[in-house]
Amino acid sequence: MASYKLLQDYLLHYIAHECGRLGLAVHLHSMSGGGSYFDIAGGNPLLLEPFFNDPHLRDTRSVLLHGGWPFVREAGALLQNPNVYLDISQQVLTFPPRRLAGWLREWLETFPDKVLFGTDGYPFSDSLGWEEATWIASHNARDALGLALTGIMNDGEISRERAAKIAEEVLHENAEGLYVSGR
Repeated sequence: MASYKLLQDYLLHYIAHECGRLGLAVHLHSMSGGGSYFDIAGGNPLLLEPFFNDPHLRDTRSVLLHGGWPFVREAGALLQNPNVYLDISQQVLTFPPRRLAGWLREWLETFPDKVLFGTDGYPFSDSLGWEEATWIASHNARDALGLALTGIMNDGEISRERAAKIAEEVLHENAEGLYVSGR
C-alpha cells in the first residue's frame, strides 16, 4: 500500500506540474462522499497544504471542487494560498441555500475573487435528469449567493454596487479569469 501511495503522489505532482506549465487548472475533489468506503477524515483539504506549498507547483492553480464539506472553514482558509480556488458545485444540490450562504459569506468576505459558481448537475435517475438537477443547483446557488451578499451588505461591509460586482465575479468572471485568461 505504501508503494502505491508513492506512485499516486508522484503521478499527482507530475500531472500538476505539467498543468501549471500548460496554464491549466487542477481539479481536486474536496467533499465527503457517500458509502462506507469513504474516509471522511482523509478528505480534509488541509491535508493538501504541502501540495499547495510545493515550490515546484507555484505555477499550478488548483480548484477545490465542492467547497470541502464538511471541512468548509478549512477549505476557506486554504484560499490564502495564491493558487487555490474553490467552487460550490454539489454543495448547491446537497445543502439548503441558507446553510451554504453562511459558508459563502465567510469565503466572500476574505477572497471573493477565488470563489467559483458550479452546479454539478447530472442525471440522478429517470425522474430527475440533468436538466432538473442543473436548474435546482443554479436556483439554490443564486439564492445562497443572494443571502450571503445581502447579509454582508446589511452589515454595512459592502455597498449594493460592490455586492452586484461580487455576484458577477462568482457567477462568471472568476471562472473566466481562471480558465480563459489563466490568472
